Amino acid sequence: MTTNGTHSDSATTAWRWPTQAPILGTGLRGASFIEWRYYAVLAPSFHGMVGLALVNPRGQAALVAESGLLVIVAGVFGDDAQSQRAAADAPAADATAEPAALCWMHLFRTADCDFDAPGPGGLLAEDTGCCIELRHSGPCDAEIRIQSGDALALALRHRGVSGTACAPVADDLLDRGPAGLFSGKLLGSRWLVDCPAPVATTDGEIEIDAGLLMALATGPGDTPSYATPALRERAASGAGRWTWQQASGYYEHCYGLRPLPLHGWDFLFVPDVERQQAAVLQTYLGSRSLRYLDVCWQQNGAQQQHRFGADTLHLEWTESMNDPVLGTRRPLVRRIRAEADGLRLELQNRVLHRLPLLRRHKLAVRHFFISEEIGIADWTLSDGRGEVLAAARGQPCGGELAHFRWRVPVPR
Repeated sequence: MTTNGTHSDSATTAWRWPTQAPILGTGLRGASFIEWRYYAVLAPSFHGMVGLALVNPRGQAALVAESGLLVIVAGVFGDDAQSQRAAADAPAADATAEPAALCWMHLFRTADCDFDAPGPGGLLAEDTGCCIELRHSGPCDAEIRIQSGDALALALRHRGVSGTACAPVADDLLDRGPAGLFSGKLLGSRWLVDCPAPVATTDGEIEIDAGLLMALATGPGDTPSYATPALRERAASGAGRWTWQQASGYYEHCYGLRPLPLHGWDFLFVPDVERQQAAVLQTYLGSRSLRYLDVCWQQNGAQQQHRFGADTLHLEWTESMNDPVLGTRRPLVRRIRAEADGLRLELQNRVLHRLPLLRRHKLAVRHFFISEEIGIADWTLSDGRGEVLAAARGQPCGGELAHFRWRVPVPR
């Protein structure tokens, strides 16, 4: 069964925070509001993402929860397309070379942000250290500019591929926390995932001053922002500007009431703008509704899509490792199988690099981690007769692993 992709403009364009503000309530309920916009770039020069996370916008429960708009730029730099494709046949454990990678974060106060300006989905924010301008022309198309003094400048343009939008999914039964110890129902937890652009065309550039890199840590630890030695070496040699054109991109917009440490996920996206196809896996801790795989592809000149639900989806980590920085186990290889309605999808994802997104300042995030994943994927979609409808080999992909962790490693 296939359907043409459609999307309501009102589903995702505007920020939800201004409309949710009157009903959030006080205390932990108000502090558990999160709104997340995620713009990914999968280009040879930059493979990473720009993330905007509005958390606890009213600043409630300040002793345990951060408040404000967190802007994240994280990814791997350099012309690594050949090395990525060569890694398709290499054992996952061989992908150990340190990448030229950056993780940069800046937290704006909510009061410094103007939401839905200059239009729905837009954002203007500025303080003494940074400014950002986000413009949305509909749910699928966006432009972002970030300027952090003379240290970092980013310009990004996203254009979603028509007909690929995935229908939003919400769940208000997110009632399982770590080891089943907590209940999201106590706070009326609800989460909505909206993916209007599972595959997009993206153009942009990032310029980084070598002085910024020297001021950052060399790896994740007590400080949220860091730059690896490999990236410092490139910047020192004069390579401080990276550009991309007509690259594959991805965009999603999520929001709801959910205490962050209970808000785990295992998430993967494989966009291919050249073939106008993508596979997107969503899994959220404690949810059956938010466990599914969307696939979109071109067939007979028309855009098609299908959603495999939780009962038709099998996910396993065929290779994994204990990560000393995250303090938990993470995948090196994912294998995914899904079969329903005369369609069968098989996918293998190799994680080549991981970028920890860690913040230790507040209790609510100290025992929680997000691991940004840089990898490649092979996947095949076939019909009941075994005819291949869409396929990819060595396709650059992204994703995240995130969940509660009991142990918080001591930084080295």
